[in-house]
Amino acid sequence: MRYTRHIGMRLAILLLFGGISTVSHAKIVFHSKRNGEPFYQIYVMEDNGSNVRRITSPDFYDRGPRWFPDGKRIVFERDWERGSGRPGFEFYIIDADGRNEHRFMENHPSDRLPVPSPDGKQILFVGDRDDKSNLYTYHLETKRLKQLTVDGGFNRPKWSPDGRQIVYDYAAIEGENIWTMNADGSRKRRISLLHAGPIRRTNPRWSLSGKYIMYHEDQWKVNGGKLKRVLESIVVQNVHTGVRRVYKFPLADWVYSGCWMGDDQTLLLGIKRDRKAPGANFEIYRYDLVSRRLTNLTNHPGVDHSPHWTSGTLAVFPAGKLTILWGQLKQTD
Repeated sequence: MRYTRHIGMRLAILLLFGGISTVSHAKIVFHSKRNGEPFYQIYVMEDNGSNVRRITSPDFYDRGPRWFPDGKRIVFERDWERGSGRPGFEFYIIDADGRNEHRFMENHPSDRLPVPSPDGKQILFVGDRDDKSNLYTYHLETKRLKQLTVDGGFNRPKWSPDGRQIVYDYAAIEGENIWTMNADGSRKRRISLLHAGPIRRTNPRWSLSGKYIMYHEDQWKVNGGKLKRVLESIVVQNVHTGVRRVYKFPLADWVYSGCWMGDDQTLLLGIKRDRKAPGANFEIYRYDLVSRRLTNLTNHPGVDHSPHWTSGTLAVFPAGKLTILWGQLKQTD
């Protein structure tokens, strides 16, 4: 008993004074066009919007950054056509401090939207290699390329937290909707509800708990022979029950991109507020799903777009394991 108490005291001291690593301060990565730069670049900043810094060269057109799960590396796409609209993408990995940038696969010019798997071993992406928009994975160690879909119409895929499923938006005959499938491409199913009239659902993101999927939804109606947008919203849908919570935004806003931020109650969004106002551009906001409060994290004349959040490097003893360890120590008394 004296021995286990001694271990417990040492563990407490290590936790207090840093002998065991705790979760590092979370950060946000995004792409932006700032300070007169002609092309989009990759930037990182702290959770509260402070300490903004560019990590890629202004000589290239870089966009779509996504954190690896360890919070140490970022994958992004480089457009060699510099935003001309012609396909010309290649995938790169870079350290969070801007070092060790490297291209890691032979890309087809149409490849886009790379996303690391939860174990950091694979990259999921969209490619038009057969003149159709399909989903592929690339294994970073074995360099194996695998095609998951063949029919076309697949876009914006994201992994589930356990890596077993993929969520994506799919432009099928009933319109653009949210679908899931197994990580091997099997068991495709639509999870968003069919709706009468023109409607678009896109940019799905799995919550870190795996319980919810959030996506953007805008609805239109025919007015005087023209389509008029009547709903701008974010939907949070329970993966297991299908229950939807709809968070409406003013029609003057343009909610384009986003992700979850730490828990099942906070989102990170790219929004252009009052889109027709002079000088309106995309900024990054934190959105609390309970209070429905928006907090502006960036305030810059340059466009800030496509934010992605990471919790950073995991602790040596994550919270769950600490609970188990303390329980084991207590049992030996």
